[in-house]
Amino acid sequence: MRIFCLILIGLCLFSTPLLAADVERLLRLSRQDDIHAQSRLGQLYFDGHEVKQDYQAAMHWWRLAADRGDAHAQNSVGTLYDNGKGVPRDYREAAKWFLLAANQGHVMARRNLGWMYEKGQGFKKDLVQSYMWQYLAEQGRRKGQGTNPSGMIPCRLCEPLAKRMTPEQVRQAREMAQRWQPSRNDRNNSPHD
Repeated sequence: MRIFCLILIGLCLFSTPLLAADVERLLRLSRQDDIHAQSRLGQLYFDGHEVKQDYQAAMHWWRLAADRGDAHAQNSVGTLYDNGKGVPRDYREAAKWFLLAANQGHVMARRNLGWMYEKGQGFKKDLVQSYMWQYLAEQGRRKGQGTNPSGMIPCRLCEPLAKRMTPEQVRQAREMAQRWQPSRNDRNNSPHD
C-alpha cells in the first residue's frame, strides 16, 4: 500500500496538465493534417480536458484521423456512433468503424465488435462471431504472453458466451479466430471510400 501511495504522489507531482499553448499547438498541427495531433485533439474534446467537452468537435478531429487509417480514431468514431454522442446513434455505422480498427489489431474495437454481435446491434445477433471477436481481443491483449499447451488462451469474456453456445459453435468460433486475417479491403480505408 505504501508503494502505491508513493507512486500516486509521484504521478501527481510530475504529471503536468496541458497548457493553452499545448492545445493551440495541437490545433495548428491538426490543421496541417498531423494524424496523431488530430486523434489527440479528438480525445481532448471527448474527455473535456483543457477544452470544453464537445462530442461534435471530437467527431470532427477523430474522423479526420480515422479517414487516414488511425485505428484509435476509427474505434473512437465507432464509439461515438454506438453511443449517439455528437451524432445520431447508428449501430451499422459504429460497426463499420470498429471493423476498420479491429482489422488493425485494435483490442477495444475487437471487444466492441464482439459485444455488438452478442447484442445484435449493427449485425444480426451471432454468438459465434461474438465469441470470435472477444477471443481475438483477448489474443491481442495477451500478445507475447504465450498460450497454454493446447494452444488456446483463456478468454474471460468468452466463457459466458460459451455457456450459451453448443460445443460445436464454440469449436467453430475458436477455429474462425485461429484462421482470422484482416480484410485487405478494410485495412486503412474509410468505410465510405
